[in-house]
Amino acid sequence: MSNNLDVITEIRRSREALASVLKDHAGIRNLVEEIYPDSAHFIYELLQNAEDTGAKKCLFRLYKDRLTFEHNGRPFSKNDIEAITDIGAGTKAEDDEKIGKFGIGFKAVFAYSETPHIWSQIYSFKLEMLVLPFTISESVSDSEKTLFEFPFNNPKKPHKQAFSEIKKGLVDISDRTLLFLRNIQMLELQSEGEPSLRIERVSHSTSHIEIISHKSGTKLLSKHYLKFAREVKNLPSQNIAIAFPLDFVREPSFDETKKLNEQMRIVPAEPGSVSVFFPAEKEVSGLRFHVHGPFIPEVSRASIKETPLNEPLFDQLSELAIECLYSLKELQFLSVETLAVFPNTHDNIAPNYQKIREAIILEMNDNNLTPSRSSGHRPAKALVNSKATLKNLLEDTDLPFWLQSDDFSEGPYWAMSATQKNSNSDRFLSDLQIRNFDTTEFLDDIQYFAEDYR
Repeated sequence: MSNNLDVITEIRRSREALASVLKDHAGIRNLVEEIYPDSAHFIYELLQNAEDTGAKKCLFRLYKDRLTFEHNGRPFSKNDIEAITDIGAGTKAEDDEKIGKFGIGFKAVFAYSETPHIWSQIYSFKLEMLVLPFTISESVSDSEKTLFEFPFNNPKKPHKQAFSEIKKGLVDISDRTLLFLRNIQMLELQSEGEPSLRIERVSHSTSHIEIISHKSGTKLLSKHYLKFAREVKNLPSQNIAIAFPLDFVREPSFDETKKLNEQMRIVPAEPGSVSVFFPAEKEVSGLRFHVHGPFIPEVSRASIKETPLNEPLFDQLSELAIECLYSLKELQFLSVETLAVFPNTHDNIAPNYQKIREAIILEMNDNNLTPSRSSGHRPAKALVNSKATLKNLLEDTDLPFWLQSDDFSEGPYWAMSATQKNSNSDRFLSDLQIRNFDTTEFLDDIQYFAEDYR
């Protein structure tokens, strides 16, 4: 116990000069309190820390006069206290596995609370003047958890306003908040006078993820995704990932005993989101599926920073998109309908994400990935398209007679057509190197052969 007191006392003394500067220069405090443009965005800072500690469950409780947050991850360490009592310094430099815990974003809580309290298994303390830790009672209801408490005692933020802003922040938490996390599987939100909400991530298989929302114990909704991830090069503790939303084909109930592709289909995300673990709400990709990477974000974390340091992650997302094509084919999801989620030239794709479209197009042109009419999947450049009447007249085996075989390294084969003209599936197919063989060309060939025969 005395050793713990000594640690906190030592850190407090080391922060006294910083506290004095902050007291004399109120603008610094105003800056760190208002670092996020959206109210109560520090909620994600708390979740981020919980994810870094390996927590599986997290709980927010909002009262009229305070907010509490608890998680079951590892307890606070001395390094954590040093990070949380500094300005703009996390522990990421010492541990690349972490997203970057207790950076400057945590200080946004001081817009609501002058004295955040933290109870953990080893250290329990409160913060004053942003950076000064003081030991408090270590009694908590569950010694296996870390508990934060934020009393609404900032004189510039009345209780009612603090409650309203944080409540909105909790309500606005997306169901995708848990989609790209490794550790947190359950998030519960309780607000005084309101039904509780629980968001849960269930992994049905390596790639099939379900996000379930419960209100007051009753299932509110569930969303299914196919998610594919790979390790970041030279940083194996981090992942990049792509997730495709799923919807039921018929019965809106998942059956573990049946094949997934017989129950569900891939549908476009409207719109596709970008996450840096948590959704970066102001980042616009133009894609119709969700992507994640440990990007360097803007300070607000609402968008991704324009920096060369992020470029390798976009390259790796392009490589992952190619891997997704083969995974979707193996899972029997790579149909013409699925092509509607892939980016085409009519889409307003943000520049950083254009290379994902280019990588998909190139791979489908050259490899057995494009749906054909009767021969499974073929390279797009081995395929031919035409009206249904001509496809019904000629078989794949007839095509080499009517088309110059030298134009094809294999085939040719009939391509599958989109069911609707100018749909996203049709537009994507138009971007591929599929040759068009129309009825006029066919009739001209017949006339040529007829004249030659005479």
